[in-house]
This record gives sequence, structure tokens and C-alpha cells, in this order.
Amino acid sequence: MSLFDFFRRPPTPAKYAQLLIKKLAIHQPGEPVRYDEAGFRLLVGASGGHVINLHNLYSEYCAASKADRVLQLERTVASMQPSGIPASFAEARAHLMPALRGRGMMEYLRLMEPGRDPGTPSGFLVLPFSRDAALMLVYDGDDAMQSFGPDQLKQWGVSLEEALAAAMDNLRDATVDRFTRVAPGVYAGDWGDAYDSSRLLLPDLAHRIAGANPLAMIPNRGTLLLASGNDVEGVRAMAALAQRIADEDTRPVSALLYRFVDGRPVEHLPEDGEVRAALARLDRQYRHGDYAAQKETMDELHEKDGSDIFVATYKVMRIEESGEEYSLASWTKGVDTLLPRTDRVALFVPADGDEQKELLVLPWDALYAGCGHLMQPVPHAFPERYRVTAFPELAPLRALALNLG
Repeated sequence: MSLFDFFRRPPTPAKYAQLLIKKLAIHQPGEPVRYDEAGFRLLVGASGGHVINLHNLYSEYCAASKADRVLQLERTVASMQPSGIPASFAEARAHLMPALRGRGMMEYLRLMEPGRDPGTPSGFLVLPFSRDAALMLVYDGDDAMQSFGPDQLKQWGVSLEEALAAAMDNLRDATVDRFTRVAPGVYAGDWGDAYDSSRLLLPDLAHRIAGANPLAMIPNRGTLLLASGNDVEGVRAMAALAQRIADEDTRPVSALLYRFVDGRPVEHLPEDGEVRAALARLDRQYRHGDYAAQKETMDELHEKDGSDIFVATYKVMRIEESGEEYSLASWTKGVDTLLPRTDRVALFVPADGDEQKELLVLPWDALYAGCGHLMQPVPHAFPERYRVTAFPELAPLRALALNLG
């Protein structure tokens, strides 16, 4: 590291939190703000009910240039001063928007909700959308974008269908055809208003840009990519671009490729092997990030409540000779474990008295077929997790193990 690199280094997470607290004290004098170091978040208000998670904000701050960091701080503080959601639906209607978000991020927020049992659903209004993405309704005010729960709909006296219809009308009104050709056969939305990915919900838009057989990807919340399903090279280029975006961005949404069926985007798995491999790599990358963020949070929750539960790590491995990638987790005998869903699982028996040390690596499907009765799915978890307290007998599994020699 050069001397100039040293002076350009961003502050530590704790110092970044203190910077925000000082800024908030100027803009919101008298409002209590507490830094929760373990959760890397700010708790605002006397009860700490307004929670500001700092992980994404800190990543963006570190990625900004030194000059832009001052502006980033000001924008962040401004976004922390919501003016409130109107009490009437008539007032709120024009500001409702649909927002597609990664399910992993929603799970992280669910775990972080103050006072909520980790085994219960989220208090946010989160609607299922795809295997790795969820749909939220948000109130887009002048100062900030705010999510809300079912209680807000009750206060307004409207159904979910009415609120969603209003949000979709607002999205259509805010959308004109604004695409840039970013690679041969690949087009990217150019709205820059935090709802680029949400425009996946507008199938007519995709058909106008990419023809009769459009395919789409939304690797992050600020990106909608389109290509024709009849253009194999274009789809390959789109998948490669989605990977580059994922490598640089801190707010992933979906690793899936979508096609449109009866006016609705659905997951599409193409026949082309190159695209399939690219999608699988992207999925592992997103799952790695989701599992890692949640592991840190769950470890802290277990420490606070005294639970002796090991949260297994989701690892991505690569075979150098072939370039093959796979995900891996470890299940150790005698350890109460939360196991992520991985391509392979290493069953490990440590040496103990007369028992010999042993390691077996099994593909997930073979493992689940042999001892799925010992694997209890964790309610509401995304990505999937399984609680394992008892260890399987290895004798019937040895024939299913992979030969790693």
C-alpha cells in the first residue's frame, strides 16, 4: 500500500457510524440515536424503533471517491429524515410504488427487526415474486423511500390489491422507453430512479424493446437488462454483464433469467450450457453474500440468548483443473448446526476415544435422500437452512460419497 492509499482509506465501520450520528445531531437535534455495534446499525428514537442498517450505506461510502463521500453522507442523512406516511390513502396513493428486492435482503431485515422472534414472519409487507426476489410496496416521499406493513393498509381502509394497483399505475406513469444498447443484442434501462428493476413488472415494455421473445435480468435494484431469447449470443452477453454488475454492486436483487408468460415474468432456464453455467455462478455468489450476512447476525442473536448453535458457513469452491465451481458446507458430529443448502456437504466425525476421524463428502440430493429425516427446515428462512441436531449413521452413506482422491 502506498502512502497516498493510506490517507485515502475509508474510516472503520465504527467511525463511519459516529460520522452519521454527528450529522444527525445537526439535522435532528434532541432525537436520541444509539449505535448498535453488534448489528452495525443505528437505533433512532427513545425506544430505538427506527432502525437504520449501515452495511450497504458503509459499502457505498467506501466505494465513493474522497470528494464524493461528503455528498454521500449528506444524502444518507437526508434519507434518514422521513416526513411520515400520510394517514389517508387519498394522500398516499400517488406516492406508492412497487419495489423488487432480493429475498436475502428481506430475510436479513426480518432477522434484524427489534423484538421479533426469528421464527416468525416479517412485519413488513413482503409479497412472493420469484425464487430469489420479493415484491414490496413502498411509499416514495420527498425525503425517503419507506416500507410499511399490513397495518398501514388497515389504517387506509384499502385492500392489498387496491394498493398494488395504484403502485403499478404510478410505475407506468413514471416509465417511458428509455434504454441504452450496452452490448450487441443487450439493452439496459436508463431511468436511474431506484425502480429500474421494478420495470420487469411491465411486460409490454420488454416486448417493445426485445421483440416477441424477450428475456430479462435484474441483477441489482438499479438495473433492468433485456435481450431477445432468439439471440443466443445476446443472452450470453447479458448474463456476462449481469455478473460484472454483481461483482461491483452491493444491492443484489435476482440471479435469475426471466421470460414472460401470460404477461408475468417467470424464471427461465435456457438450454444453452454457457448461460446455465453463468446463471449458476451468479446464484452461488448471491447466496454466498446472503448466507454470510445472515450468519454474522444469527451468531450475535445466539450469543445474546445463550443458544449453543453453530451456523455453518456457505463456501464456494473451485476445481482448478476443470474450472468447476460448487458450494460446500460442513456437518460435524456432536454439533447442533444450522446447515445452508449447498451443492455438497462434508460430513465430519472428529477423533474421539475409540472413534476414528472420518470425512465423507456427499452431493446434497444424495445426503437428503439418505438422512433428510434428520434435517429440519428453518421456518421462513431464505436462503434455505436446516437445523441438524442428530448425526447420521455413515455406513449406508459411504457408497454415496464422492471420490475426492
